[in-house]
Amino acid sequence: MDLMESPLNRAHQCGRNANRLVGQEYYEEAISCHGEAAALLEEALLMTQNEQVKLSLELQRGRHLQQQRLIRETLARKPSKETSVPPAPSRAASKLQTASQTAPQYISQAPLRWSKAAKDDRTRLEEQSTAIADLRNVVAVLLLENEKLLKENESLKVENARLKRDPYADQKSPHLTP
Repeated sequence: MDLMESPLNRAHQCGRNANRLVGQEYYEEAISCHGEAAALLEEALLMTQNEQVKLSLELQRGRHLQQQRLIRETLARKPSKETSVPPAPSRAASKLQTASQTAPQYISQAPLRWSKAAKDDRTRLEEQSTAIADLRNVVAVLLLENEKLLKENESLKVENARLKRDPYADQKSPHLTP
């Protein structure tokens, strides 16, 4: 499988696309992208045996599901408004239209899609608490990994000291032939 087509990379692309869509206030599409990202992370989970990788993928998947939920709640609180992407004109029509307009006219008619949607305090707090929970989980994983590596380091120090005391210890083993 090509690395760029892996479920994890595609999930990250969907996540970035969802964030962009939220910024443009296309909430339904953002919910869909977060759902697709969660499904791709589920697929990626089946492809690994590493427990830390699984934990990371599960946390990422949970984050996308939580973002879906937050967007739905935000959407439910907002006054009814168009939330879907307008149909894109064909390339030929788009080029023709752009060529026939002068730059200032075209810019003045373009919607301001790059401006982010204003968030209320509750949404910000929920996002921050989610981010904090994710960070705490990552810290817990890192602490466990650090503890494991410290134990491994200690055992390697003991092994190193033993080998320095008796450099031919491995050769004296009955399993090795001279």
